[in-house]
This record gives sequence, C-alpha cells and structure tokens, in this order.
Amino acid sequence: MRTTVTIQNLRCDGCKHAVAIRLNKTAGISNVIIDVSKSRVSFDYKTHNTLEGLRMDLKEMGYPITSDPNRL
Repeated sequence: MRTTVTIQNLRCDGCKHAVAIRLNKTAGISNVIIDVSKSRVSFDYKTHNTLEGLRMDLKEMGYPITSDPNRL
C-alpha cells in the first residue's frame, strides 16, 4: 500500500536526511520520497502495524505526523 503523510518540524535537508535514514531502515517500508517544501513523506508499507510503528518512530524523532501532538 502507498501513503503520503504530512509531518511536523521538517524544515531542512538535514531533517530530510534523518527521516530518510529511519524510514529506509524500517522493515516493511520502501520507495520513500520526501518533499521538504510541503513537509510530506510518501512511501509504500506492507501492514497497518508497520505504519503505526513508523508513526511512533517519527514522533520519537521529533517529526510527528500532523494529526499528532507536537512536543517541540
């Protein structure tokens, strides 16, 4: 399945690089595309659990999905 999420605090290429590394290391995630100008991340995922795990990873890193609380 493919999805696109808008994340918070994605402001520069350093942020993009950090998010890309995490997503590319996550089992079940592939074909990652990150658009810093729109704060969007698109990717393919295998299961709903993979997507939920990624949501938690992004939140831990300081890049929560727009619908999640922003601690920064």
